[in-house]
Amino acid sequence: MTLPPAPKKLEGTLFIEIMPQFLHEIYPDMLVHLGAIVLHKGKKSMYEPLTDSLRKIQWVKLVGLKAIKIENEIAGQMDSEHLVMDPLGQTAHSLCVTDCLIHTKSALDSMAVFLTNLLKLKATKGYRDFKKPIFRLQISKKEMKLGSQLVKYSRWFKEIQDIRDEWIHRSSIRSYLIQGKSTVGVLPIPKNVMLRFKEQQNLAINEENFISTKNFVEYHYQNLISLFNLIVRSAIEIERRNLKGTVSKPADAEKQMTVFPTKSLQDMKLKGIKAKITDDMTLW
Repeated sequence: MTLPPAPKKLEGTLFIEIMPQFLHEIYPDMLVHLGAIVLHKGKKSMYEPLTDSLRKIQWVKLVGLKAIKIENEIAGQMDSEHLVMDPLGQTAHSLCVTDCLIHTKSALDSMAVFLTNLLKLKATKGYRDFKKPIFRLQISKKEMKLGSQLVKYSRWFKEIQDIRDEWIHRSSIRSYLIQGKSTVGVLPIPKNVMLRFKEQQNLAINEENFISTKNFVEYHYQNLISLFNLIVRSAIEIERRNLKGTVSKPADAEKQMTVFPTKSLQDMKLKGIKAKITDDMTLW
C-alpha cells in the first residue's frame, strides 16, 4: 500500500484520507472516468446508491477474508493427537460468512436502486430487485445489451436471496469443525442450506454436499464484482451518449479516492501514519 505524504502538523480538525489498494478487481480508471462525467453533468446525487454499493463490496471482501483467515488459523492448530475446540473461532467464522452474504445482497439492492434512477424505471420499493424477472425485463427494454448480460446472473440472484432468507429469517448458518483430512476445509458450508440440522449432520463431508469457506466467498464475491463492473461500464456508455463538452479526469484522481476516512480531533505533530494491512488482502 502506498501512503500519501504525511503533513508535518495537524491543527484542529482535519480529514486524512487513505485508500488501501486492495480492491484491485475494480479498475480505478473506470471509476474516475465515470466520476468525471457525473460531476460534469451535475448528477452526483443520482450516483450515491452506486457509491453505497462499492462501500458494501469492500465490506464483503474484508469479512470474507477474515472468515478464510479464521479457518486457516484453526486448521493450523490441528494434529493427529489432539481434538481442536475453538468456540470463539467458530462463532467469528459463522458471523463473517453470514455478513459476507448479507452485504452481498445489500450491495445488489443498492445497484438495483441506482439502475432504477439511471434508466428511469417504474419499479418501486421491493420491485427494485434483480431476482425479479419483471425488473430485469424493464432494464432490457431500456438497455437491451445490459439486460441480456444480466441473464447469466439470474440463478445467482435467486441463490443469494434463498440463502439470506434461510440464515436470517428462518434458521442460521451451521458451523461444522472437521477433524482430519477434508477436501472442503475444516469449516465447510452445506451446499443445501435448506436442510434441517439433523439432515445436514448425516451428509458425507465431500464436495458434493459441502463447499469450502474460500470457494464460497470467492464464488459470491467474483459474481458481485463482475456485476458491479458491468453496471459501471454500462453507466459510462449511457452517460457518454448525450455528453456535451470535453471531460478530463484529474491527474491524481486515483489517489483522491477514499475508502476509509479518518478524522483528527486533536492537534498533532505528525511523524507518520500507522496503517494495519495484511497480505491476506492479496488472495484474489
